[in-house]
Amino acid sequence: MSRTKAIIEQEETGDEVTTDEALSPVTVGHVVDFYNRYPGDEVTFHTRLEVREPISNLILKISLPQGLVLGDYRIPSELDGTMPSIEVDDDTNYLVWSLAGELPVGTRYEYQVEATVAPTEVDRHLDSRAVVTTPAEDPWGDNVILAEETVTIAVSARGRYLRYLPALYEQDELMGRFLMLFESFWTPIETQLDSIPFYFDPRITPANFLPWLASWLDLEIDERWSEERLRQLIRWAIALHRSRGTKWGLLKYLEIYTGQKAEITERRSANFILGVEARLGPGIALGRGNVPHTFSVTLRLPPIEAEDKAERVRQEQIRRRTIESIIEMQKPAHTVYKLNLETLSATAAQEAEEEADVAETEVDEIAAQAAIWFKLEDEPSPQDRQQPPKQKKGKRSKRRGKKS
Repeated sequence: MSRTKAIIEQEETGDEVTTDEALSPVTVGHVVDFYNRYPGDEVTFHTRLEVREPISNLILKISLPQGLVLGDYRIPSELDGTMPSIEVDDDTNYLVWSLAGELPVGTRYEYQVEATVAPTEVDRHLDSRAVVTTPAEDPWGDNVILAEETVTIAVSARGRYLRYLPALYEQDELMGRFLMLFESFWTPIETQLDSIPFYFDPRITPANFLPWLASWLDLEIDERWSEERLRQLIRWAIALHRSRGTKWGLLKYLEIYTGQKAEITERRSANFILGVEARLGPGIALGRGNVPHTFSVTLRLPPIEAEDKAERVRQEQIRRRTIESIIEMQKPAHTVYKLNLETLSATAAQEAEEEADVAETEVDEIAAQAAIWFKLEDEPSPQDRQQPPKQKKGKRSKRRGKKS
């Protein structure tokens, strides 16, 4: 059975045959620059055709419904000189491009079609459709639809600002079009104002806003940090500031930078030495190397991939200096530390990455608990908010007794 006959299905109301998009050798994307327009506004449709399997003799058809007046169009530079044919059917204009010959895998063509919204007395929704077809194997058969996509434009007959005026002005067409001018000026500004909260979220703010957002939190930005790690650092900035000088804060900071969990061993006591002045208590510890107010940090990191040994050594030194600066910034001022960096093998690094994926849910729960700890610990609970504060009548009566 041929590929075409295996995947085509007959549409009940159409004259063409459609295929399963997942099995289609081509894909088509069809979007518009503005989805809400007024009469007289211009719109530009952007259509992209991509070839996923070798195929030949394709036909691209873009429809413009009644309510859109065709303007100019642009075709790919490699197809310069290829003019579309214009078909009219039921008050709908179709721009049709024929792509003859063999099209290899990876071929991509991008088209632009400009149109103007026609005057209308009522609000409308205009649908534009991009369809890619190929001739059927049977000369008397219908074309096979390989891919299609539809985009909808909402057209408002009158400006939104009319709702703020008395009903008398709704019948004035001049006033409606006059207010559309101001609405076109203010709509982009209103959109920016509505989007301001997203700029303060480190997870979705644009990359060029990250340094600006970090400056609000008094964070020193290192250009060597990746964008993903920088977003995590800003997200945890308040918690890290409030936990500065604690073991948890240092562990979290190192995990954000390296992506690995560190091990911290604290030493709070001195070595136990037998003698006349030896005393048991919390100030001594068994073993050697026990120095009060010291700790050690152990990190197991994946190897750095570099072109040569000299470059790898340079990047390892940079990574070590960055880790040391993080420890110096987060540790208590009176403490001394020792840093141990161990290199993971390729297999161990892969296992560590898999363990991190498995523990993702647990990390999210810890993050949620930490957020509650850092943000809500000083706020009253919902039950306390509903109940009025209780008056201490007993103490007040005793004070009165003493005064009397």
